[in-house]
Amino acid sequence: MKYISFADESYSPEGDFKSIASFSLKSDDLPQVNLNLKNILKESCVNEFKWQKLKDAKYKFCAQKLIDCAWKLIKTCDARIDVVTWDINDSRHKIRSRDDLANYGRMFYHLHSNSLKRRPKLSIWEIYPDEGVGVDWDVVAQSVHSSGRKRQHVNLPLLDSFWSDPHYTITNLKEIKSHEEPCCQIADLFAGMSIFSRTHYDLYEKWCEVNTFSLPLFPVENPQLSRAEEHRFPILQYFDQGCKTRKLGVSLKTSRHLQTPNPNNPINFWPYRPQHDLDKAPTKNRV
Repeated sequence: MKYISFADESYSPEGDFKSIASFSLKSDDLPQVNLNLKNILKESCVNEFKWQKLKDAKYKFCAQKLIDCAWKLIKTCDARIDVVTWDINDSRHKIRSRDDLANYGRMFYHLHSNSLKRRPKLSIWEIYPDEGVGVDWDVVAQSVHSSGRKRQHVNLPLLDSFWSDPHYTITNLKEIKSHEEPCCQIADLFAGMSIFSRTHYDLYEKWCEVNTFSLPLFPVENPQLSRAEEHRFPILQYFDQGCKTRKLGVSLKTSRHLQTPNPNNPINFWPYRPQHDLDKAPTKNRV
C-alpha cells in the first residue's frame, strides 16, 4: 500500500508550546482530494488557509469546511491526522543551550515513526513537510542514504533508524510550499488548533458557559475576547462536538486541551511528555 503524508508546524505566540501535524492518506486518492480541497478554498475565497489567519468569518467557515472534509476522508480514503505538541517549559526542554532545530527533527521523527507504524506493514511512503523550518531535508535524506557529497547539515541521528525501520519504506522526503499543497493546509489547521486548545482552554471554558443553550445556575460574565478568539472558539467547539458525535475518541475537557487517549484512533493528538529522567532535548555544541 502506498501512502503520502503532509506535515506542518505551529507554535504559540509566546513560544511556550510547539506542534507538528501530519495529514496522511492513500497516494492514489491524492488527485481527487486535492481537487476537493481546492474547491473548498475557492468557494471560501481563501487562497491559502493558515490557522494564524483565522480572525474573521471567512476563515472560520473555511475551517469548518476543511474539518468536515477531514472527517469524510477518514472514512473514504483511510486518512489519518496525527499531531504532537510539546511544552518548552517542561523538564525535557527547559535546559541551557537547547537546540530547537535539532529538537524539531526529533519530534518530527517521534511523530512519523509512530504514525507510520499505525498503517499496514511494508507500506511505501512519501513525506512532504512544509518549507521554512530550517531543516534541509534534501541534505538529511542524502546523509541517511549515504549518497552524494558530504555537506554540513543539522545532526538528526534518529532519522537513521527512521529510514531503516522494516515496517515501512520511505521513498521520498522533501519540503514543499504549503500554499501549493492544500493537504499541507489541513496539517496547519490541526497543528494550530492543538496549540490553541493548550493556551486558551480556560478562556474557552468561560466562553462556553456564556454560549450554551441551557441557562447557567449563576450569572456568568461575558469574557472579553480578541477578534481571533471570537472566531476560533466556535471552531474548537465545532470540532470537539463533531468528534464526540462521530465517536472518534478525541478528548478536550478532561485534559483541558485536545488529546487522544487511544493513539490508534484516526485523529490523534499526542501531548509529548518526558519519557524518563534522561529524556532531554538536544543542545547546541559549544565552540
